[in-house]
Amino acid sequence: MAAELDIAAFKRVPFDDDVAIIGENLTGASFAMHIRAHPGDTGTALVSLANASPPSQGVSVTYNAVYQYQDGAELITAPASLIRIRIDEATLEGLSLGTPYDEPVELFYDLHTTPSGGTKRVQFGGRFILKPGVTI
Repeated sequence: MAAELDIAAFKRVPFDDDVAIIGENLTGASFAMHIRAHPGDTGTALVSLANASPPSQGVSVTYNAVYQYQDGAELITAPASLIRIRIDEATLEGLSLGTPYDEPVELFYDLHTTPSGGTKRVQFGGRFILKPGVTI
């Protein structure tokens, strides 16, 4: 079952964040991510991302055999794939603001992962919240 993970981005700056997938090496995987107005929408995606090398817009992955993360009071070390999602400022600028314009826009996304030699799956997905921000 895919994890539910909401993402929040601001309209006037690039989005650049990592999601750690503990215990799996996704080096060599193929990625596809769409952002749409509604789940199940079959029209053209508002944003379409695929594999890309940073700092280019798209999805990339690095493997860290000694990734550390906090679980409550305990610091845990485990192997992890760090999936990096990058969306350029110009792409986010191209998305419409809500009505009223000062409210965040709720869109939806999912990330498809096809491990090298494996089967395509939805890695995670959820709401993609576009915040209007203040500085122009």
